[in-house]
Amino acid sequence: MTKTTNMTQVTQTEYSHARTTKDKNFDGVFYFAVKTTGIFCRPSCPSPVAKEKNVLYFSSLFEALDQNFRPCKRCRPDIEVDYYTGNPTGTTTVRTALHKIYNGYLNFHSVAELAAACSLSERHLRKLFIDNIGIPPNKIARYHRALFAHKMLQYSDQTITDIAFASGFGSTRQFNDVFKSIFSMTPTAARKGLPTIDGSTGCTTVLLPYQKSFNYTQILSFMEPRIMQGVETVVDGVYSRTFRINGSQGFFTVSDKPEQSALALCIHSDDIRCTMPVYNRVKRMFDLDIDATRINEIFNADPLLSTGMTNGHIPHLPVAFDPFEFSVRAILGQQVSVKAATTIAARIAAKNMVKCPSQYREGLLYFFPTPKELAELELDDIGLTRTRANTVKNVTQAVLENVVSLSSAQTFQEFHDAFIQVKGIGEWTVNYVAMRGLGMIDCFPAADLGVIKALAKGGNMPSPKECLAIAEQWRPYRTYATLCLWNTLG
Repeated sequence: MTKTTNMTQVTQTEYSHARTTKDKNFDGVFYFAVKTTGIFCRPSCPSPVAKEKNVLYFSSLFEALDQNFRPCKRCRPDIEVDYYTGNPTGTTTVRTALHKIYNGYLNFHSVAELAAACSLSERHLRKLFIDNIGIPPNKIARYHRALFAHKMLQYSDQTITDIAFASGFGSTRQFNDVFKSIFSMTPTAARKGLPTIDGSTGCTTVLLPYQKSFNYTQILSFMEPRIMQGVETVVDGVYSRTFRINGSQGFFTVSDKPEQSALALCIHSDDIRCTMPVYNRVKRMFDLDIDATRINEIFNADPLLSTGMTNGHIPHLPVAFDPFEFSVRAILGQQVSVKAATTIAARIAAKNMVKCPSQYREGLLYFFPTPKELAELELDDIGLTRTRANTVKNVTQAVLENVVSLSSAQTFQEFHDAFIQVKGIGEWTVNYVAMRGLGMIDCFPAADLGVIKALAKGGNMPSPKECLAIAEQWRPYRTYATLCLWNTLG
């Protein structure tokens, strides 16, 4: 079998079977290209099955693009599959750097600054990328900008000039040249014939498509009692919140468009380059990246978990917009009610006194503190115990000193081993932050009372150790298993 990656023969055979059977569980895991057509696809592509001798396999779409293959117009691997949810090989450093690139870091910074953020020299970072992926970081960033721009052309109301800058290009000429070299068409041609998106709201509007099983009302009902006054609002089914990213600031709204099977994301900001990271975070917030097909099959066959599903589908996982903010809120929620923790979080934002411009949406008054701001903020007189206030300070300092990373690119074990060392942090908080703060899908809060109750038999409560043993059968989807267990309690 012809190949371009370091795949083993067993993996090649598995990928070949997935391609010929059009197994969508492998979408995002690998890509294949057909030499006779010059096109690359995702495994579930509906096109006729190509002969094996004409096929090349890639572990990422960047490799396919780098060998001058064009994305298929039927299965749309550049739009319909979010490649950053796959499993690129490489060291922890490469995963961390890729995560930053996917979230627009190089739109605001240089490769040298990216290397410094990873505690490496620029030369060393480039070598790691070449050794692990075969492509340097600046080239990956260029491909990523073009791929993101293609999505924006499909799903946003922005002008082509705005899309160029929102995607991180330095000029429209550069954008046109790169886009044409990858897609063999101009940006104008890529948008031709598509329906017009209503941009009358005066903001950047982007549609986030979702699957039929997605339940916006369910997620909103979970979020609503946890809304932080002054930072977030939910009014008439519209979620709003303030943000600060890479020196830019603004607010966004999210509303449901069921007739289009999509969420409408409207971004108001002082720097259009924030579009990429906000877009990625909101998709993660509403759990739009997960393909639940395989998980549904496994859990529906489980007598216990199936009772916590809705119409045969797993519950969606609401993930916080800001992982640092959520880490603080998880600490505030230790041994107190959701309402009390949310009230104290709002007091912290108000006390920090970083106010929003007056023209922001009604109810949006403050930005939540950055780690640096929170480190300098006195936390007395807001209803926090001294122990809890000290834990907040300890976590803040650990983040500032890079002792703890809040990147979702790391493994759960890496995050666990670092976070559990912070004074005041226990197993429940580690797992809860990993689940709801970082969006990790294989966490299991074995000491959670709800989990213990759901796993009880005949009135006998299992120990956390016994809960962990039971949960082994649900790897690597234990986070969703946890959600199902909570649902069984009503």
